[in-house]
Amino acid sequence: MNTVPLIPLEAAMEQLKIAEESRPLVRQIALRAGVIGCEVKSSYIKAMREDGLHPLHIGKRSTEWFGSRREAIAASDLPDRVRDKTHGNGMVNWAVDFPVTKRSMSPGVQKKITPATGAEEKSYGVCEVCWQARTPSGSCGCD
Repeated sequence: MNTVPLIPLEAAMEQLKIAEESRPLVRQIALRAGVIGCEVKSSYIKAMREDGLHPLHIGKRSTEWFGSRREAIAASDLPDRVRDKTHGNGMVNWAVDFPVTKRSMSPGVQKKITPATGAEEKSYGVCEVCWQARTPSGSCGCD
């Protein structure tokens, strides 16, 4: 059996680039859940627990795989941020969503706000005879 060497939580958060604003909550959750080491996956940190329960999955926006709502609340102290997650196979676990700040959102998630402007008129050209703007059908004032 191949065993991957576990790394400390701090190193894992640095590798996955967990937002600075989320790190205190992640540390609290890891301490209360008994995390003994981590393995960095492509999109989350697999946090191994000393009690042998399912490893927690620490992502950029939440920590998942708590066995119950009570466990998630005890680890986070944030009952309003705890939610259930049902997987395709019907398996249910609990997650704690991190508070979202503008800086912790990835650039692709941020919505661009464009100022409202007046309707831009499309140009259909100018008549060479009367110098009036052409209509969408191509006519002008001298037609």
